[in-house]
Amino acid sequence: MKKEFLCCVMVLLLVTSAFCAMDKFKLVTFSIGSYEDHWQRDWSTSKETADALMESFKSNLKSVYPKTAFEYAQYFDAAVTEEVFTGSVPDQYNFVFYKGHGSPNMITMWPKNQYVHSTEKKFGKKTYWALFNSCLVFNNEKSYQDDWFGGIHSILGFSSLSWSYPKYKKKYDCGPFGLGTCSYSVASYYVERDFATNWIKGKQGIFMAHANAVYKWIFQERGIGIEPKIVYRFGYVDGQFFDPWDEKFETAIQKPVFATPGSYTGIGSRWYTWGTPSY
Repeated sequence: MKKEFLCCVMVLLLVTSAFCAMDKFKLVTFSIGSYEDHWQRDWSTSKETADALMESFKSNLKSVYPKTAFEYAQYFDAAVTEEVFTGSVPDQYNFVFYKGHGSPNMITMWPKNQYVHSTEKKFGKKTYWALFNSCLVFNNEKSYQDDWFGGIHSILGFSSLSWSYPKYKKKYDCGPFGLGTCSYSVASYYVERDFATNWIKGKQGIFMAHANAVYKWIFQERGIGIEPKIVYRFGYVDGQFFDPWDEKFETAIQKPVFATPGSYTGIGSRWYTWGTPSY
């Protein structure tokens, strides 16, 4: 009887933890579509990409974790300033998304000739994850990722150029004898949509959730060489080894980690190289 009761308690605890992953999930997006004075090439679908991520998080949380409250804020074009990005705003959100131009160790801001370098922003406090949809920030040959970390678990991005394209219909032969024509929609922002689905509903680790979406919509569908990457610190949290690249949403650690020197074992990164990426 005691053994049966213990098993029931353990099952109850597992079920409870799975469906109470986070009481509240807060997302903030920073996206730039049209740069001031065209000093940088315009990024197509920037707002659509941010919206796709937001809607996917919202719908998947509602479906899988209906008790998790969802909050969202968006900064677009002229609101994406160095002052805002390096200030306290990102620190209030669990997940920070940025879409715009990048180079090793930095991303571009509004207005003209404004940047945020890795030495100017340490993500921490309430921010556990970030995703940079921008080129080269974590380039394998030139980047030094440790400067970004002030408690954040991991940051997703690219070692290579990233790509953006608007929604269109891809046609293919179908029907009897292949005489008919069918189509389905394709867009680069399906990466963000499917990432959130893979991570929450698919219960994949955070890196594979993103990498699988990049593979499907950038490499497989478009045939573009690409190198998605994740960067992180690793070590022991509360006596348990924590490897953030494989962190699942339902079992996420809900506090900052490895924020200070000596609190972590090392700095890690993982990436996939598909096709022939551009750098």
